[in-house]
Amino acid sequence: MYCIVSPFSKTFDEIWLIYFVPDFLSNHLVVWNIVEIPLKSQIEVAVVLNTEVELWDIETSKIKSLISIKNSDIFFQKYHKELILWIAKYYFTPIHNSLSIFFPRNLREKIIKDKIEINKPWNNYSYTYNHNLVLSEPQNKAFTEVKTVSNKKVLLYWLTGSWKTEIYIKLIKETIDWWAQALLLIPEIILTNQISEKISKVFWDQVLIINSTVTDATKTKYWIDIYNGNAKIIIWTRSALFYPYKNLDLIIIDEEHDNSYVSDSSPRYNAIEVANKISDLTWAKLLLASWTPSIKNMYQALKGKYKLVSLLERYGEK
Repeated sequence: MYCIVSPFSKTFDEIWLIYFVPDFLSNHLVVWNIVEIPLKSQIEVAVVLNTEVELWDIETSKIKSLISIKNSDIFFQKYHKELILWIAKYYFTPIHNSLSIFFPRNLREKIIKDKIEINKPWNNYSYTYNHNLVLSEPQNKAFTEVKTVSNKKVLLYWLTGSWKTEIYIKLIKETIDWWAQALLLIPEIILTNQISEKISKVFWDQVLIINSTVTDATKTKYWIDIYNGNAKIIIWTRSALFYPYKNLDLIIIDEEHDNSYVSDSSPRYNAIEVANKISDLTWAKLLLASWTPSIKNMYQALKGKYKLVSLLERYGEK
């Protein structure tokens, strides 16, 4: 039996590496296991990508064996495999670069040192809702259009003062009422903006706000909370797309025109494109919102990729 793995660390491989699976591991090894491998003169940690490998024209005597299963917990969701491979192919990056963005550095270190503890999800979705939500007629019309869109993808074109955050709140409320998770992405420059503050006042401890002031250790704790299904509403920048959501049903990208949604370090990716792929692979509805939509996304909305919804009346204006 042979398997395909990708190390956490940067290696010479552009795609993946092949290893032999010894008999004492063959009955326990599954895709996404984290394993120990011999690599050059060191022992490295890697992720198993495939356990059904057929070898053609390869000298098997030169293939090294897995050492052990480092961690039997499965840290990925079903759609992650296709997403990881898509990122590697679409953005012309080695597979280990694609994998790395799914594991915060502190988490990788804990896995390597056997200090990661995953608890069973408690799935307690009861919460107190601190808001008397009343939408204006234009807001309610926009909300209904977003909610009922057939292809799950919307571009919301809003006017300053139209209180589009109220629409976000109602969409989020309906999402967590269905025991699902909601993700709100915001630009890096406005990490403590009024939107996150307002949503926090409504949903209190149901909200995780992750920004540049959060330590690596706390990010790992949040990662585990998300993995366990205990975190229901997540507000963060583009990297939040790669966390292990149990039941992600709504992705909102505020100020979708902002340049900070494009990563300028390896792997270089566009969060809008990644969010679209996640929506294609899951049940998640995607809402892009801006008062100055990007030319690309407005064009795609006019071509039918997104449902174009307008909110062009200020709140209270008649």
